[in-house]
Amino acid sequence: VSENSQSLMSKKLHAGANLISFNVLPEDNSVSNVLSSLGDNVTGIITEGGAATQLASGSWVGSLNNIESYQGYWIILSQDDILLLIGTPTDRNIPYNLHAGANLISYPYRYETGISESISDEIEALVSGIITEGGATIQTSSGTWVGSLTALEGGKGYWMILDEDITLTFENGCD
Repeated sequence: VSENSQSLMSKKLHAGANLISFNVLPEDNSVSNVLSSLGDNVTGIITEGGAATQLASGSWVGSLNNIESYQGYWIILSQDDILLLIGTPTDRNIPYNLHAGANLISYPYRYETGISESISDEIEALVSGIITEGGATIQTSSGTWVGSLTALEGGKGYWMILDEDITLTFENGCD
């Protein structure tokens, strides 16, 4: 799939809070458009520094107006559902400007890539931990990763914990 062609994103979501990201987005990336396939089942969306709540079908209020491909999001549902989107795949060379501490981000590639293979060595040394829904890993002083999270995968959101401000471009995605 070329970067400019249309792709389908289909993501199973469960009732409650789902930590996801968007590796496909339509041109209209407004919260109401991106989440429209979920109807009234979606009650809210939260990202680092922003949130929105759905008051009535398609009527959203809050500080979050648009979905961005580089951020992670908590999507809150009343019942299990499937999010469907048609749009343009995420630019895989997007630079992430991250700050020291916790950053809620996406992973731009579609398929799983090991943590060490997806982050350059000089940046990897500055990552103390990564958390996703249902998994986490920390980096030991010897540089090895310990925990249930062993790979990054498109469509999931991640809290990346950094020791200092960095600019990150992910590597080695295998689409």
